Amino acid sequence: MTPQPPHNRWQLVIVEFAHHLPYTIVSSLIAMAGVWWFGTQSINTGRADQLVAQARASFHLFHPLHICLSAIATTSLFWRYQRQVGRAIWVGAWGTILPCGLSDYIFPYIGGLLLGQPMKLHMCIVAEPQLFFSFLGLGILGGFWAENRLRGSHLFSHGAHVFISSGASLLYLISFGFTSWMSNVQDIFPVFAIIVLAVWVPCCISDIVIPVSTAHRGHAHSVA
Repeated sequence: MTPQPPHNRWQLVIVEFAHHLPYTIVSSLIAMAGVWWFGTQSINTGRADQLVAQARASFHLFHPLHICLSAIATTSLFWRYQRQVGRAIWVGAWGTILPCGLSDYIFPYIGGLLLGQPMKLHMCIVAEPQLFFSFLGLGILGGFWAENRLRGSHLFSHGAHVFISSGASLLYLISFGFTSWMSNVQDIFPVFAIIVLAVWVPCCISDIVIPVSTAHRGHAHSVA
Protein backbone atom coordinates (compact mmCIF):
# COMPACT_ATOMS: atom_id res chain seq x y z
CA MET A 1 0.00 0.00 0.00
CA THR A 2 1.41 3.37 -1.02
CA PRO A 3 1.78 5.77 1.92
CA GLN A 4 -0.69 8.63 1.84
CA PRO A 5 0.17 12.32 2.40
CA PRO A 6 -1.21 13.69 5.69
CA HIS A 7 -4.07 15.63 4.08
CA ASN A 8 -5.11 12.55 2.09
CA ARG A 9 -5.03 10.46 5.25
CA TRP A 10 -7.51 12.72 7.01
CA GLN A 11 -9.72 12.81 3.93
CA LEU A 12 -9.70 9.02 4.09
CA VAL A 13 -10.67 9.12 7.78
CA ILE A 14 -13.63 11.43 7.08
CA VAL A 15 -14.83 9.20 4.25
CA GLU A 16 -14.50 6.08 6.41
CA PHE A 17 -16.49 7.70 9.24
CA ALA A 18 -19.30 8.45 6.80
CA HIS A 19 -19.20 4.97 5.28
CA HIS A 20 -19.30 3.23 8.65
CA LEU A 21 -22.28 5.13 10.05
CA PRO A 22 -24.88 3.01 8.19
CA TYR A 23 -23.22 -0.21 9.40
CA THR A 24 -23.25 1.13 12.94
CA ILE A 25 -26.94 2.01 12.70
CA VAL A 26 -27.84 -1.45 11.37
CA SER A 27 -25.73 -3.22 14.01
CA SER A 28 -27.31 -1.15 16.78
CA LEU A 29 -30.81 -1.93 15.52
CA ILE A 30 -30.05 -5.65 15.35
CA ALA A 31 -28.58 -5.63 18.86
CA MET A 32 -31.57 -3.74 20.27
CA ALA A 33 -34.04 -6.03 18.48
CA GLY A 34 -32.32 -9.15 19.80
CA VAL A 35 -32.11 -7.88 23.36
CA TRP A 36 -35.71 -6.62 23.22
CA TRP A 37 -36.96 -10.02 22.03
CA PHE A 38 -35.39 -11.94 24.89
CA GLY A 39 -35.71 -9.15 27.45
CA THR A 40 -39.45 -8.58 27.10
CA GLN A 41 -40.08 -12.26 27.66
CA SER A 42 -38.29 -12.06 31.01
CA ILE A 43 -40.08 -8.84 31.98
CA ASN A 44 -43.51 -10.21 31.01
CA THR A 45 -42.95 -13.28 33.18
CA GLY A 46 -41.84 -11.22 36.17
CA ARG A 47 -38.16 -12.07 35.88
CA ALA A 48 -36.73 -8.57 35.46
CA ASP A 49 -34.08 -9.20 38.12
CA GLN A 50 -32.98 -12.29 36.25
CA LEU A 51 -32.73 -10.25 33.05
CA VAL A 52 -30.39 -7.76 34.75
CA ALA A 53 -28.22 -10.60 36.06
CA GLN A 54 -28.10 -12.23 32.62
CA ALA A 55 -27.19 -8.91 31.00
CA ARG A 56 -24.32 -8.43 33.45
CA ALA A 57 -23.01 -11.94 32.74
CA SER A 58 -23.40 -11.47 28.99
CA PHE A 59 -21.54 -8.15 29.13
CA HIS A 60 -18.53 -10.03 30.49
CA LEU A 61 -18.63 -12.16 27.35
CA PHE A 62 -19.24 -9.39 24.82
CA HIS A 63 -16.69 -7.00 26.31
CA PRO A 64 -13.68 -9.36 26.02
CA LEU A 65 -14.77 -10.28 22.49
CA HIS A 66 -14.95 -6.57 21.70
CA ILE A 67 -11.43 -6.07 23.04
CA CYS A 68 -10.09 -8.96 20.99
CA LEU A 69 -11.75 -7.90 17.73
CA SER A 70 -10.76 -4.27 18.22
CA ALA A 71 -7.13 -5.25 18.77
CA ILE A 72 -7.19 -7.45 15.65
CA ALA A 73 -8.62 -4.64 13.50
CA THR A 74 -6.30 -1.92 14.84
CA THR A 75 -3.12 -4.02 14.77
CA SER A 76 -3.77 -5.53 11.34
CA LEU A 77 -4.46 -2.17 9.69
CA PHE A 78 -1.36 -0.56 11.26
CA TRP A 79 0.71 -3.60 10.22
CA ARG A 80 -0.46 -3.06 6.66
CA TYR A 81 0.92 0.50 6.74
CA GLN A 82 4.09 -0.08 8.75
CA ARG A 83 5.96 -3.30 9.57
CA GLN A 84 7.44 -2.37 12.96
CA VAL A 85 6.59 -4.92 15.65
CA GLY A 86 7.06 -2.80 18.78
CA ARG A 87 5.13 0.15 17.41
CA ALA A 88 2.37 -2.13 16.11
CA ILE A 89 1.96 -3.65 19.59
CA TRP A 90 1.84 -0.19 21.18
CA VAL A 91 -0.73 1.08 18.69
CA GLY A 92 -2.77 -2.12 18.94
CA ALA A 93 -2.85 -1.86 22.75
CA TRP A 94 -3.67 1.83 23.20
CA GLY A 95 -5.86 1.84 20.11
CA THR A 96 -7.96 -0.77 21.88
CA ILE A 97 -7.85 0.22 25.55
CA LEU A 98 -9.02 3.84 25.16
CA PRO A 99 -11.76 3.44 22.50
CA CYS A 100 -13.14 0.23 24.05
CA GLY A 101 -13.34 1.98 27.41
CA LEU A 102 -15.24 4.86 25.85
CA SER A 103 -17.58 2.53 23.97
CA ASP A 104 -18.34 -0.09 26.62
CA TYR A 105 -18.10 1.93 29.88
CA ILE A 106 -18.04 5.70 29.51
CA PHE A 107 -20.67 6.40 26.83
CA PRO A 108 -23.28 3.98 28.31
CA TYR A 109 -22.52 5.25 31.83
CA ILE A 110 -23.00 8.91 30.87
CA GLY A 111 -26.00 8.06 28.68
CA GLY A 112 -27.71 6.21 31.52
CA LEU A 113 -27.15 9.13 33.88
CA LEU A 114 -28.56 11.59 31.33
CA LEU A 115 -31.67 9.44 31.03
CA GLY A 116 -32.15 9.40 34.80
CA GLN A 117 -30.91 5.88 35.49
CA PRO A 118 -28.74 5.28 38.59
CA MET A 119 -25.48 4.00 37.13
CA LYS A 120 -22.24 2.61 38.50
CA LEU A 121 -18.98 2.89 36.59
CA HIS A 122 -17.68 -0.66 36.21
CA MET A 123 -14.34 -0.99 34.39
CA CYS A 124 -13.15 -4.49 33.58
CA ILE A 125 -9.59 -3.26 33.05
CA VAL A 126 -9.57 -2.50 36.79
CA ALA A 127 -11.99 -5.11 38.16
CA GLU A 128 -10.92 -8.06 35.97
CA PRO A 129 -7.49 -7.16 34.53
CA GLN A 130 -6.58 -10.80 33.83
CA LEU A 131 -9.61 -11.14 31.56
CA PHE A 132 -9.04 -7.80 29.86
CA PHE A 133 -5.34 -8.18 29.08
CA SER A 134 -5.62 -11.83 28.04
CA PHE A 135 -8.03 -10.94 25.25
CA LEU A 136 -6.04 -7.81 24.39
CA GLY A 137 -2.87 -9.87 23.88
CA LEU A 138 -4.76 -12.48 21.88
CA GLY A 139 -6.21 -9.77 19.64
CA ILE A 140 -2.82 -8.15 18.96
CA LEU A 141 -1.33 -11.52 18.00
CA GLY A 142 -4.37 -12.19 15.86
CA GLY A 143 -3.86 -8.87 14.09
CA PHE A 144 -0.34 -9.83 13.02
CA TRP A 145 -1.46 -13.25 11.82
CA ALA A 146 -4.60 -12.04 10.06
CA GLU A 147 -2.92 -9.29 8.04
CA ASN A 148 -0.20 -11.70 6.91
CA ARG A 149 -2.56 -14.55 6.02
CA LEU A 150 -5.99 -13.08 5.21
CA ARG A 151 -6.49 -10.38 2.59
CA GLY A 152 -8.75 -7.58 3.88
CA SER A 153 -8.82 -9.07 7.39
CA HIS A 154 -9.27 -5.63 8.97
CA LEU A 155 -12.58 -5.22 7.10
CA PHE A 156 -13.98 -8.46 8.49
CA SER A 157 -12.73 -7.81 12.03
CA HIS A 158 -14.09 -4.26 11.92
CA GLY A 159 -17.54 -5.48 10.88
CA ALA A 160 -17.64 -8.04 13.68
CA HIS A 161 -16.18 -5.44 16.03
CA VAL A 162 -19.04 -3.01 15.36
CA PHE A 163 -21.73 -5.63 16.01
CA ILE A 164 -20.16 -6.95 19.22
CA SER A 165 -19.58 -3.39 20.42
CA SER A 166 -23.28 -2.59 19.94
CA GLY A 167 -24.21 -5.56 22.11
CA ALA A 168 -21.65 -4.71 24.80
CA SER A 169 -22.80 -1.09 25.13
CA LEU A 170 -26.46 -2.09 25.36
CA LEU A 171 -25.78 -4.88 27.86
CA TYR A 172 -23.87 -2.44 30.07
CA LEU A 173 -26.97 -0.24 30.27
CA ILE A 174 -29.27 -3.17 31.07
CA SER A 175 -26.89 -4.65 33.63
CA PHE A 176 -27.60 -1.60 35.81
CA GLY A 177 -31.35 -2.02 35.54
CA PHE A 178 -32.14 0.21 32.57
CA THR A 179 -34.92 -1.91 31.05
CA SER A 180 -37.66 0.74 30.71
CA TRP A 181 -36.93 1.27 27.00
CA MET A 182 -38.32 -2.20 26.30
CA SER A 183 -41.80 -1.12 27.37
CA ASN A 184 -41.69 2.69 27.04
CA VAL A 185 -41.67 3.89 23.43
CA GLN A 186 -40.31 7.31 24.44
CA ASP A 187 -37.07 5.73 25.68
CA ILE A 188 -36.30 3.75 22.54
CA PHE A 189 -34.78 6.55 20.44
CA PRO A 190 -32.60 8.00 23.25
CA VAL A 191 -31.18 4.53 23.92
CA PHE A 192 -30.65 3.98 20.20
CA ALA A 193 -28.80 7.33 19.93
CA ILE A 194 -26.56 6.44 22.87
CA ILE A 195 -25.67 3.06 21.39
CA VAL A 196 -24.92 4.51 17.94
CA LEU A 197 -22.61 7.17 19.40
CA ALA A 198 -21.00 4.67 21.77
CA VAL A 199 -20.17 2.41 18.84
CA TRP A 200 -19.59 4.70 15.87
CA VAL A 201 -17.11 7.21 17.29
CA PRO A 202 -14.84 4.97 19.44
CA CYS A 203 -14.81 2.07 16.97
CA CYS A 204 -13.83 4.29 14.05
CA ILE A 205 -11.15 5.91 16.20
CA SER A 206 -9.81 2.48 17.14
CA ASP A 207 -9.98 0.78 13.75
CA ILE A 208 -9.27 3.71 11.42
CA VAL A 209 -7.98 6.96 12.96
CA ILE A 210 -5.29 5.57 15.26
CA PRO A 211 -3.62 3.05 12.90
CA VAL A 212 -3.75 5.39 9.89
CA SER A 213 -2.52 8.47 11.74
CA THR A 214 0.29 6.75 13.67
CA ALA A 215 1.93 4.94 10.75
CA HIS A 216 4.94 6.95 9.62
CA ARG A 217 5.04 8.11 6.07
CA GLY A 218 7.74 6.33 4.15
CA HIS A 219 7.51 3.11 6.17
CA ALA A 220 4.47 1.63 4.50
CA HIS A 221 4.72 -1.97 3.43
CA SER A 222 3.65 -2.80 -0.07
CA VAL A 223 0.87 -5.37 0.00
CA ALA A 224 0.02 -7.20 -3.20
